[in-house]
Amino acid sequence: MNTLDAIRNRKSTRAYTAQAVPEEAIEAILKAGSAAPVAMAKYDTLHITVIRNHDVIARINDMTAEMFARKMGVKKNTDYGARTMLLVSSKSGMLPPEMEIANVGIVTENMILAATALGIDSVILGGAPAIIAQNADLVRELGIPDGFRPVLGALLGYAASDEPAKEHTIAVNRI
Repeated sequence: MNTLDAIRNRKSTRAYTAQAVPEEAIEAILKAGSAAPVAMAKYDTLHITVIRNHDVIARINDMTAEMFARKMGVKKNTDYGARTMLLVSSKSGMLPPEMEIANVGIVTENMILAATALGIDSVILGGAPAIIAQNADLVRELGIPDGFRPVLGALLGYAASDEPAKEHTIAVNRI
C-alpha cells in the first residue's frame, strides 16, 4: 500500500478480533516509529513500550475506565479487545513541551500508518498513557525508564468488522 492510501485508509478501530499481530509486523512498525523526524534529532528523549500481555492491557483498561467514569460520568471500555498496546514516552525537560508532544505525535503517527500499510488496524490512546503516568508502580512494571512520561499510546490489532475509514475535513485558509 502506498503512503497516501495508508493515510486515507487509517481509521480508529474500536473493536478487535483476538488474532495476534505477528512479531515481524511489530518490528516493522517500531522501525517506522524510529524513522520519524524528531526535533533537534533528540531520539534519546523518546521511548517506546510494547505491551502484549493481555492481563496488563486489561488492567490499564480498568484504570482508564475508572478515570473516564470520574471525570466524564461514563465508564467505557478503552482496550476494545486489542492484544497489543504501544506507549510512546518522552523525557521531560529536555525540549520545550510543545516539541516533546510533537515528537511523540509524529512517532505515533508513523507507527500507525505503518500498521495500516501492513493491514493492521489501530486507535490512538490519550487516556491510558495519562493514567499510566500517574501510577509509579505501573510505570516501573512496564519498564519505562526514569524521567520518561507516557504521552500517547496506540492499540494494534485486526478489526472485528470491516468499516471504511471516515472522511474528515480541517478548515484551511490560504494567504
